[in-house]
Amino acid sequence: MTVEEIQSEIDRLTPDDRDLLAAYLKHLARKDDPEYQAELGRLNEEFEDGRTYSVDQLKIAHEALASRGL
Repeated sequence: MTVEEIQSEIDRLTPDDRDLLAAYLKHLARKDDPEYQAELGRLNEEFEDGRTYSVDQLKIAHEALASRGL
């Protein structure tokens, strides 16, 4: 499949599907970055240790990430 064919398919996606695709492409772009891997590891450890977040904490984190384009 060519890049033009992929772009044509992307043009047909819903906005929600394009958002998911954009997130996936960002993940692919940094998946081999050691700092990113370390952060994912740290977050996974918190999850496994039972760390929880309130809805307000999640909203704040989401807004901070969105403001950075993440």
